[in-house]
Amino acid sequence: MDDALLEDYLGLMHHGALNASVLARMLGELGPLSHVRRLPKAQMLETGFSEAQIAALTASAPAPHCRGRVRSDLSWAMAEDRAILHFESPQYPALLREIAAPPPVLYVEGRLQCLHLPGIAVVGSRRGSGYGRRHAEWLARELSGAGLVICSGMALGIDTAAHKGALEAGGHTIAVMGTGVDVCYPARNRELRERIRAQGALVSEFPLGAPAIPMNFPRRNRIVSGLAAGVVVIEASLKSGSLVTAKLALQQNREIFAVPGPVSSSFSRGCHQLIRQGATLVETPEDILQELPKIIPLGSFRSNSPGAPAGKASVNPDDSRLLALIEESGTLPESLAHQIGFTQQQLNLKLLELELAGTVIQQGGRYFPA
Repeated sequence: MDDALLEDYLGLMHHGALNASVLARMLGELGPLSHVRRLPKAQMLETGFSEAQIAALTASAPAPHCRGRVRSDLSWAMAEDRAILHFESPQYPALLREIAAPPPVLYVEGRLQCLHLPGIAVVGSRRGSGYGRRHAEWLARELSGAGLVICSGMALGIDTAAHKGALEAGGHTIAVMGTGVDVCYPARNRELRERIRAQGALVSEFPLGAPAIPMNFPRRNRIVSGLAAGVVVIEASLKSGSLVTAKLALQQNREIFAVPGPVSSSFSRGCHQLIRQGATLVETPEDILQELPKIIPLGSFRSNSPGAPAGKASVNPDDSRLLALIEESGTLPESLAHQIGFTQQQLNLKLLELELAGTVIQQGGRYFPA
């Protein structure tokens, strides 16, 4: 990772003349910061940047009033299970880089590799009924057992049920926060937050310590859908934020799935509207799994039947070369990437597959033979 470039991105996030929304628009329209800095000032003005914003973008270092917060961020990220990814980092999720307004910075706590595995988003009402919560937990458990990472927003109701289903299956789940990644919201999900951190990943584009502000939650929805190959909507009223997520997912060229509900429930109307508009109707996990080969490359997720817990898989002969490079004393992933010729993303995915298969163990940032 280019530490200087990370500092530049963080400095802009904390600058004041710019914010995450403006920077996301810049990334979508003009490209990464390293490219924008080489553009003529006239072009930047035409795009809508002010003189103050252009001065911040082209500065050689973070502004003095930002440096304390940048140092604090970098200090936070020194912990073993924490990371800050800027848009140009090789560890930045490839799917997320493709959306119209990608987050300039991602604060991550937990298992970074989860951001590079095939995933499905499960979203729905915060006031989900027993029917909705049961279906969310069941579907998440089955899809997780099939090898998919479950992505949601850790809100009460359907989100919470989806995260719990994935965890119960022994799988991985990503919680995209509408607060700073270090803030537990809602407070009653503190235990769930710790389970996700240990077994999945907590992600936010908002600065550390950012409180729960209503306007932030619709913004985070584009990340929930952006990290996944498709979105499953379970219980949504016609004015639900989950329909906003579905709309964003369509704009991102993601597959939309919807679970029908009782016709007497207002929570069913959003899902039924999605189905009328062409979303895939979901009655069983197989309705989702049979669509995935069309949107996820074959071999990217396990084909074990829904409900079966993830067990130890046999080692693919093609993995033997990588395993041979992992020493008994432990090997850093950076050295493995150079030796085997993988990109960092390819290596992260392969190492997590081997870890899940029980053939390697990760401790202290190093990998050891199991």
